[in-house]
Amino acid sequence: MKNFLFFLICSILFSCNSQTQTLDFTESLIQEDTIEMSEEVFDLFENSPNDRTEIIKNLEKKISGDQPLIVHCLVPLCDNKHQGIVPTSESLGDGFSLRTNLYWSTSYGMKNYFVKSSSWKSLPVDFAVSDTILERVAFERKFENGATVILICDAYRGDMMKPCLEDYFSSLAGHKTDSILYKNEKLAINQGADLMAFNGHNGLMDVDIDTVYADRSRMKDAVVIACSSKGYFNPYFVQTNSYPLLNTSSLLWPGAMILNAVIREWAMLHAGEDVQNAAGDSYHEVKKCGQSAARRMFVSGW
Repeated sequence: MKNFLFFLICSILFSCNSQTQTLDFTESLIQEDTIEMSEEVFDLFENSPNDRTEIIKNLEKKISGDQPLIVHCLVPLCDNKHQGIVPTSESLGDGFSLRTNLYWSTSYGMKNYFVKSSSWKSLPVDFAVSDTILERVAFERKFENGATVILICDAYRGDMMKPCLEDYFSSLAGHKTDSILYKNEKLAINQGADLMAFNGHNGLMDVDIDTVYADRSRMKDAVVIACSSKGYFNPYFVQTNSYPLLNTSSLLWPGAMILNAVIREWAMLHAGEDVQNAAGDSYHEVKKCGQSAARRMFVSGW
């Protein structure tokens, strides 16, 4: 059995994750149910909506009212020294470098990918660099169904994984507030976002985050593009009254093309299964690891 498990892990690493700088080998041993739900959280889970009916209604209302849909993505920069990853090169794994970081400035890094995309328009952002967030970028795209999507991406210092996760869950729960200027008006992000995304190393493998409970009823979509995220993040989604639109069930490379595919299906109000398949297809297109295998790496719903 141990030999079979070792062979399976090696096969996954070879077939779907040839860019070893993005991987944490120890994550291959993680099971989907790593984090067990407490009795209190389990009770919340039992009473949580098992579909996105409320979310879809809110999105439809915003689209029909010509209001932009807000996607806010938090990106902890790849960091050799402060994250539990297999170290990559010094420049790619410099968690303080906006110019060279793997998750920000490479071909499929979050900023570089969307800046160079012909489908997205860069928006000016007035943002003061903090001790936690090094840069904020914003983009706009119009979709065939009339939806306008505003995407905001924040680059967190690589050693600020815990604050990044705390901000992510606090935004989902409706506690953290912030805004950007869009067409001379303030546009609420964080708690005001319609979809909150986390893209990078699965920091819940490294740090503990205090329980965060939602303080309002509006449910929003949650996306996590990180290794083996489902078992780690779902209990927090229950607590924050969020719907797991996309999680992962195995190792992966968190390339920006995944989020792009997710947003496309989400903005068109397609089902969770379509979001899941689109994420897998985008991964296969770049990694050439087989469409079926790539689709199985992602999970939509509980």
